[in-house]
Amino acid sequence: MNVSHNALYKNFMEWVAGPTGSITLHVLAIVLLFLFASQTTKEKTSEIEVQVVEIDPLKLDTLVPQDPRTELPPETVPTVTPPEVSIDMPPPPEISDFAQAPADTLTELYIDNAISPIILRGLPPGAMGNRIGESRIGALGNYAGPWGERAEIAVLRALEWLRIHQNADGSWGNNDKEAYTGLAILTYLAHGETTASEKYGATVERAIRFLVARQNEQGEFLKTEGSGGAYGHAICTYALSEAYGMTRIPSLRQVMEKAVQVILDGQRNHGGWVMYSFGKTGDAARWDVSLSGFCMQALKAAYIAGADNQGLKASMDKASEFLVQRQQQDGSFPYSAANSGRQPNMTAVSVLCLQLLGYGNHSATKSGLSFLKDADCNWKKPEQAPIYSWYYVSQAKFHQGGAHWTAWNNKFAPTLIHNQSSDGSWTSPGHALTGDGVTREFRGESINSQVYATTLAALTLQVYYRFLPTYQPIETKAIDQKSAEDVRVEIL
Repeated sequence: MNVSHNALYKNFMEWVAGPTGSITLHVLAIVLLFLFASQTTKEKTSEIEVQVVEIDPLKLDTLVPQDPRTELPPETVPTVTPPEVSIDMPPPPEISDFAQAPADTLTELYIDNAISPIILRGLPPGAMGNRIGESRIGALGNYAGPWGERAEIAVLRALEWLRIHQNADGSWGNNDKEAYTGLAILTYLAHGETTASEKYGATVERAIRFLVARQNEQGEFLKTEGSGGAYGHAICTYALSEAYGMTRIPSLRQVMEKAVQVILDGQRNHGGWVMYSFGKTGDAARWDVSLSGFCMQALKAAYIAGADNQGLKASMDKASEFLVQRQQQDGSFPYSAANSGRQPNMTAVSVLCLQLLGYGNHSATKSGLSFLKDADCNWKKPEQAPIYSWYYVSQAKFHQGGAHWTAWNNKFAPTLIHNQSSDGSWTSPGHALTGDGVTREFRGESINSQVYATTLAALTLQVYYRFLPTYQPIETKAIDQKSAEDVRVEIL
């Protein structure tokens, strides 16, 4: 069948004008438009050439001092704001009111919020006791009996008083600053306060910087005006050893080990140390239990912190034997070869050192504790050097535990808490007994006396969490620098 071109054209136009053709043409137009747009976009897409340039890594060791023996990566540790403490806090209630205090009551303001802003993991068990956060709260509940809440309040008030009375150079006192500064550092560290602490970090850092600056090339701590350089050196070594153990500041390690070496070199052949001097000259038979006690505590703190001094452990063992050989028949320990008195404080010093050095179950330790069974804590009728004595007796009996600890806790805690000054400090009961029974003023009431009494009293009230109780010989291992983990590294 032949169809003309005109007819086809006519039919096509009629189809386009109709509904079917119109829809078809619109769809076709949309498809063509989409294809055109896609092709245009593809053509306009440009290629980007990425060149990787290798950049030399930053030499961190030029920015941050590194200890080659400390392979501990720095970590970010969350901080918790400590409670506000003011010297205007009301003084604690009368001792008679304490009888109503429940043993497990710890106030939210002073206890639950007083969590340390640092987290220490990776330290050997028992190294730093229960100083940190909830562990401190638990220790107060376990060991403080009815005095935990008020003891913690008293400690917080003391820390604030010390902060306010720190010298501009970071020290405390007006002479023998090194010893007083060492005691203050120990007091802050006992509460878990380090250079990382939000409230007291600056205080602790200034104090550490002061002591570091006072050390000479031989490792000795230079002494400001006053006497007792050997005592001050031992206390400074003790404080900086604990500081290194808790902060891992690399630069403190060398300071600690140089100071420890002075003590090691000053140990006499009999195992003890001679009063006021580390020299090797003089009467070889002389010795001093009081100075020896501070030296032993310093060595143990350094050992726990991981000091690498050759012969450190052997020195501690030798010192322990020195004490055992000096014990008297009644179980007490003398002050020196020429002075068999000064009890019970010298006995408490010796017993504590034996406990710390692993002789907790030794017969000498048990006999010494038996001698201390009737120790008293009477503010109105103080013994010789009372604050010093109570500091040591409290620690010795804490490690002893049991009924003896409970009885002593009920003596010293309320006595110290009640006799804290309204500004948060302590002064010594103020009297020392002479041979003829006459009392005389002891250490006066100068700023030195206040710092001395405040630090020792606060440390005594921190006995609940400062170290773990030990009822048997302990062998606390030194920190393994290669395996210790999760320890915050500070750069001072």
